[in-house]
Amino acid sequence: MKSPNWLKGYIESLDIQPLGRYRSDCPVCGKTNTFSVTDDGLQRMWFCFHADCNVSGRTGITLSRQHATNVFKRSQADVPVPRTSNTYELPPTFVSLSRNLDAELYVKRVHAYDAYLAGRADIRYDFKSNRVVYIVKHEGKVVDAAGRSLDGRGAKWYRYGNSRYPFLCGTGNTCIVVEDCASACAISSSAAGVALLGTSLLDEHVEFLSNYQRVFVALDKDATDKALDMVKILCRKVPTKLMVLHRDLKNLTNEERHEFIRSYIDR
Repeated sequence: MKSPNWLKGYIESLDIQPLGRYRSDCPVCGKTNTFSVTDDGLQRMWFCFHADCNVSGRTGITLSRQHATNVFKRSQADVPVPRTSNTYELPPTFVSLSRNLDAELYVKRVHAYDAYLAGRADIRYDFKSNRVVYIVKHEGKVVDAAGRSLDGRGAKWYRYGNSRYPFLCGTGNTCIVVEDCASACAISSSAAGVALLGTSLLDEHVEFLSNYQRVFVALDKDATDKALDMVKILCRKVPTKLMVLHRDLKNLTNEERHEFIRSYIDR
Protein backbone atom coordinates (compact mmCIF):
# COMPACT_ATOMS: atom_id res chain seq x y z
CA MET A 1 0.00 0.00 0.00
CA LYS A 2 1.31 3.43 -0.90
CA SER A 3 2.04 5.98 1.79
CA PRO A 4 -0.60 8.76 2.14
CA ASN A 5 2.13 11.25 1.22
CA TRP A 6 3.29 9.46 -1.93
CA LEU A 7 1.47 11.88 -4.25
CA LYS A 8 2.95 14.94 -2.55
CA GLY A 9 6.41 13.38 -2.88
CA TYR A 10 5.73 12.67 -6.55
CA ILE A 11 4.67 16.30 -7.16
CA GLU A 12 7.75 17.63 -5.38
CA SER A 13 10.01 15.42 -7.52
CA LEU A 14 8.73 16.82 -10.83
CA ASP A 15 11.16 19.02 -12.77
CA ILE A 16 9.02 22.18 -12.99
CA GLN A 17 10.48 25.66 -13.09
CA PRO A 18 9.13 28.36 -10.73
CA LEU A 19 5.89 29.82 -12.18
CA GLY A 20 5.80 26.86 -14.55
CA ARG A 21 3.06 24.36 -15.43
CA TYR A 22 3.02 20.60 -16.05
CA ARG A 23 0.42 18.37 -17.73
CA SER A 24 0.39 14.57 -17.84
CA ASP A 25 -1.69 11.43 -17.39
CA CYS A 26 -3.17 11.26 -13.90
CA PRO A 27 -1.00 9.11 -11.58
CA VAL A 28 -4.10 8.19 -9.56
CA CYS A 29 -6.92 7.44 -12.02
CA GLY A 30 -4.67 6.86 -15.06
CA LYS A 31 -6.74 8.99 -17.44
CA THR A 32 -4.86 10.52 -20.37
CA ASN A 33 -3.59 14.11 -20.10
CA THR A 34 -5.97 15.11 -17.28
CA PHE A 35 -3.46 15.86 -14.54
CA SER A 36 -2.24 19.46 -14.08
CA VAL A 37 0.45 20.82 -11.74
CA THR A 38 1.21 24.54 -11.34
CA ASP A 39 4.13 26.12 -9.48
CA ASP A 40 3.37 29.65 -8.24
CA GLY A 41 6.83 30.24 -6.77
CA LEU A 42 5.69 29.41 -3.25
CA GLN A 43 4.10 26.00 -3.58
CA ARG A 44 2.82 23.50 -6.10
CA MET A 45 -0.86 22.77 -6.69
CA TRP A 46 -2.31 19.80 -8.52
CA PHE A 47 -5.69 18.92 -9.98
CA CYS A 48 -7.20 16.16 -12.13
CA PHE A 49 -9.81 17.27 -14.67
CA HIS A 50 -11.50 13.90 -15.06
CA ALA A 51 -15.09 13.88 -13.79
CA ASP A 52 -14.62 10.64 -11.83
CA CYS A 53 -11.37 11.72 -10.15
CA ASN A 54 -11.37 14.20 -7.25
CA VAL A 55 -7.59 14.36 -6.79
CA SER A 56 -6.29 17.84 -5.89
CA GLY A 57 -4.01 19.43 -3.36
CA ARG A 58 -1.07 21.67 -2.47
CA THR A 59 2.48 20.84 -1.45
CA GLY A 60 3.25 23.96 0.60
CA ILE A 61 6.83 24.20 -0.67
CA THR A 62 8.97 26.76 1.19
CA LEU A 63 10.84 29.20 -1.02
CA SER A 64 14.58 28.61 -0.86
CA ARG A 65 17.07 31.36 -1.72
CA GLN A 66 17.70 29.78 -5.13
CA HIS A 67 13.99 29.29 -5.72
CA ALA A 68 13.30 32.95 -4.92
CA THR A 69 16.08 34.06 -7.26
CA ASN A 70 14.61 32.02 -10.11
CA VAL A 71 11.14 33.45 -9.49
CA PHE A 72 12.52 36.98 -9.58
CA LYS A 73 14.40 36.38 -12.84
CA ARG A 74 11.32 34.80 -14.40
CA SER A 75 9.05 37.68 -13.39
CA GLN A 76 11.56 40.22 -14.71
CA ALA A 77 11.61 38.45 -18.05
CA ASP A 78 7.84 38.79 -18.27
CA VAL A 79 7.87 42.59 -17.93
CA PRO A 80 6.30 43.95 -21.14
CA VAL A 81 7.85 46.53 -23.43
CA PRO A 82 7.01 50.19 -22.67
CA ARG A 83 3.67 51.47 -23.93
CA THR A 84 3.52 52.57 -27.55
CA SER A 85 0.54 53.37 -29.71
CA ASN A 86 0.09 49.62 -30.36
CA THR A 87 0.98 48.10 -26.99
CA TYR A 88 -0.34 48.00 -23.45
CA GLU A 89 1.94 47.83 -20.42
CA LEU A 90 0.72 45.21 -17.97
CA PRO A 91 0.59 46.57 -14.42
CA PRO A 92 2.58 44.84 -11.65
CA THR A 93 -0.68 43.82 -9.96
CA PHE A 94 -1.18 41.18 -12.69
CA VAL A 95 0.31 37.98 -11.27
CA SER A 96 0.22 34.28 -12.07
CA LEU A 97 -3.30 32.85 -12.09
CA SER A 98 -2.23 30.18 -9.62
CA ARG A 99 -1.56 32.83 -6.95
CA ASN A 100 -5.29 32.91 -6.12
CA LEU A 101 -7.33 29.75 -5.67
CA ASP A 102 -10.69 31.47 -6.35
CA ALA A 103 -9.35 32.82 -9.63
CA GLU A 104 -8.07 29.42 -10.69
CA LEU A 105 -11.32 27.70 -9.71
CA TYR A 106 -13.35 30.28 -11.68
CA VAL A 107 -11.29 29.68 -14.81
CA LYS A 108 -11.82 25.93 -14.42
CA ARG A 109 -15.55 26.39 -13.81
CA VAL A 110 -16.07 28.31 -17.07
CA HIS A 111 -14.01 25.74 -19.01
CA ALA A 112 -11.21 28.19 -19.88
CA TYR A 113 -8.47 26.33 -18.01
CA ASP A 114 -7.58 23.98 -20.88
CA ALA A 115 -6.94 26.99 -23.14
CA TYR A 116 -4.77 28.49 -20.39
CA LEU A 117 -2.73 25.30 -19.95
CA ALA A 118 -2.35 24.82 -23.70
CA GLY A 119 -1.05 28.37 -24.12
CA ARG A 120 -3.96 29.50 -26.29
CA ALA A 121 -4.89 32.10 -23.68
CA ASP A 122 -2.79 34.29 -21.38
CA ILE A 123 -4.87 34.52 -18.18
CA ARG A 124 -3.68 36.20 -14.98
CA TYR A 125 -4.96 37.44 -11.63
CA ASP A 126 -5.18 41.12 -10.66
CA PHE A 127 -4.79 41.14 -6.88
CA LYS A 128 -5.59 44.86 -6.66
CA SER A 129 -9.12 44.59 -8.05
CA ASN A 130 -9.65 40.85 -7.43
CA ARG A 131 -10.26 40.04 -11.09
CA VAL A 132 -9.39 37.24 -13.47
CA VAL A 133 -7.62 39.01 -16.33
CA TYR A 134 -7.63 37.89 -19.95
CA ILE A 135 -4.70 39.41 -21.87
CA VAL A 136 -5.64 40.78 -25.31
CA LYS A 137 -2.96 40.35 -27.96
CA HIS A 138 -2.63 41.40 -31.58
CA GLU A 139 0.09 40.01 -33.83
CA GLY A 140 1.89 38.70 -30.77
CA LYS A 141 1.89 42.00 -28.88
CA VAL A 142 -0.05 42.78 -25.71
CA VAL A 143 -2.54 45.52 -26.64
CA ASP A 144 -5.13 45.39 -23.84
CA ALA A 145 -6.66 43.34 -21.02
CA ALA A 146 -10.17 42.48 -19.83
CA GLY A 147 -10.91 41.59 -16.22
CA ARG A 148 -13.79 39.64 -14.73
CA SER A 149 -14.73 40.48 -11.12
CA LEU A 150 -14.58 37.63 -8.62
CA ASP A 151 -16.40 39.35 -5.75
CA GLY A 152 -19.11 41.42 -7.46
CA ARG A 153 -17.46 44.76 -6.72
CA GLY A 154 -17.73 47.26 -9.56
CA ALA A 155 -18.60 46.23 -13.09
CA LYS A 156 -18.71 42.52 -13.84
CA TRP A 157 -16.28 43.05 -16.73
CA TYR A 158 -13.67 45.81 -16.91
CA ARG A 159 -11.50 46.74 -19.87
CA TYR A 160 -8.12 48.03 -18.71
CA GLY A 161 -6.88 49.65 -21.93
CA ASN A 162 -8.46 51.62 -24.74
CA SER A 163 -7.62 49.49 -27.78
CA ARG A 164 -10.30 48.52 -30.27
CA TYR A 165 -9.03 44.98 -30.74
CA PRO A 166 -11.16 41.96 -29.77
CA PHE A 167 -9.98 39.10 -27.57
CA LEU A 168 -8.97 36.10 -29.70
CA CYS A 169 -8.43 32.54 -28.50
CA GLY A 170 -7.68 29.72 -30.91
CA THR A 171 -6.76 29.31 -34.55
CA GLY A 172 -8.35 28.14 -37.78
CA ASN A 173 -10.31 29.45 -40.75
CA THR A 174 -13.61 29.49 -38.84
CA CYS A 175 -14.33 31.82 -35.94
CA ILE A 176 -17.20 32.19 -33.53
CA VAL A 177 -18.13 35.58 -32.06
CA VAL A 178 -19.12 34.99 -28.43
CA GLU A 179 -20.29 36.96 -25.41
CA ASP A 180 -17.10 37.13 -23.36
CA CYS A 181 -13.47 36.02 -23.01
CA ALA A 182 -14.35 32.93 -20.99
CA SER A 183 -16.62 31.65 -23.77
CA ALA A 184 -13.92 32.36 -26.36
CA CYS A 185 -11.51 30.19 -24.37
CA ALA A 186 -14.08 27.44 -23.83
CA ILE A 187 -14.67 26.93 -27.58
CA SER A 188 -11.08 27.48 -28.70
CA SER A 189 -10.31 23.78 -29.21
CA SER A 190 -13.08 23.58 -31.83
CA ALA A 191 -12.77 26.99 -33.55
CA ALA A 192 -11.26 30.41 -33.03
CA GLY A 193 -13.24 32.22 -30.33
CA VAL A 194 -13.60 36.00 -30.59
CA ALA A 195 -14.99 38.24 -27.84
CA LEU A 196 -15.64 41.81 -28.96
CA LEU A 197 -15.35 43.21 -25.40
CA GLY A 198 -18.23 45.59 -25.88
CA THR A 199 -21.78 45.99 -27.07
CA SER A 200 -21.08 47.31 -30.58
CA LEU A 201 -19.59 45.87 -33.75
CA LEU A 202 -16.86 48.32 -34.70
CA ASP A 203 -15.33 48.85 -38.16
CA GLU A 204 -12.10 47.38 -36.76
CA HIS A 205 -14.03 44.24 -35.74
CA VAL A 206 -15.50 43.84 -39.22
CA GLU A 207 -12.05 44.17 -40.76
CA PHE A 208 -10.61 41.66 -38.29
CA LEU A 209 -13.38 39.09 -38.81
CA SER A 210 -13.28 39.41 -42.61
CA ASN A 211 -9.94 37.56 -42.53
CA TYR A 212 -11.78 34.31 -41.74
CA GLN A 213 -13.44 32.02 -44.26
CA ARG A 214 -16.56 31.63 -42.12
CA VAL A 215 -17.97 33.47 -39.12
CA PHE A 216 -20.66 32.38 -36.67
CA VAL A 217 -22.28 34.75 -34.17
CA ALA A 218 -23.19 33.03 -30.90
CA LEU A 219 -24.48 35.53 -28.35
CA ASP A 220 -26.81 34.90 -25.40
CA LYS A 221 -30.53 34.51 -26.09
CA ASP A 222 -31.29 37.96 -24.66
CA ALA A 223 -28.94 39.47 -27.27
CA THR A 224 -30.53 37.81 -30.31
CA ASP A 225 -31.49 41.10 -31.97
CA LYS A 226 -27.91 42.38 -31.62
CA ALA A 227 -26.60 39.09 -33.00
CA LEU A 228 -28.88 39.32 -36.04
CA ASP A 229 -27.68 42.87 -36.72
CA MET A 230 -24.08 41.65 -36.57
CA VAL A 231 -24.84 38.86 -39.04
CA LYS A 232 -26.37 41.33 -41.50
CA ILE A 233 -23.33 43.61 -41.34
CA LEU A 234 -20.71 40.85 -41.49
CA CYS A 235 -22.42 39.06 -44.39
CA ARG A 236 -21.28 41.92 -46.65
CA LYS A 237 -17.67 40.96 -45.99
CA VAL A 238 -17.57 37.27 -45.05
CA PRO A 239 -20.01 34.31 -44.99
CA THR A 240 -21.71 34.64 -41.59
CA LYS A 241 -24.42 32.67 -39.82
CA LEU A 242 -26.24 32.86 -36.51
CA MET A 243 -25.75 30.20 -33.86
CA VAL A 244 -28.90 29.80 -31.79
CA LEU A 245 -27.93 29.22 -28.16
CA HIS A 246 -30.16 27.56 -25.58
CA ARG A 247 -27.41 27.62 -22.93
CA ASP A 248 -24.27 29.65 -22.46
CA LEU A 249 -21.42 27.91 -24.31
CA LYS A 250 -19.07 28.13 -21.33
CA ASN A 251 -21.61 26.32 -19.14
CA LEU A 252 -21.82 23.26 -21.41
CA THR A 253 -19.69 20.19 -20.84
CA ASN A 254 -16.78 19.71 -23.25
CA GLU A 255 -18.71 17.00 -25.10
CA GLU A 256 -21.92 19.06 -25.35
CA ARG A 257 -20.04 22.13 -26.54
CA HIS A 258 -18.02 20.25 -29.16
CA GLU A 259 -21.11 18.46 -30.49
CA PHE A 260 -23.09 21.71 -30.67
CA ILE A 261 -20.33 23.56 -32.56
CA ARG A 262 -19.72 20.72 -34.98
CA SER A 263 -23.46 20.59 -35.78
CA TYR A 264 -23.07 24.06 -37.30
CA ILE A 265 -19.55 23.91 -38.73
CA ASP A 266 -20.05 20.56 -40.47
CA ARG A 267 -23.20 21.62 -42.31
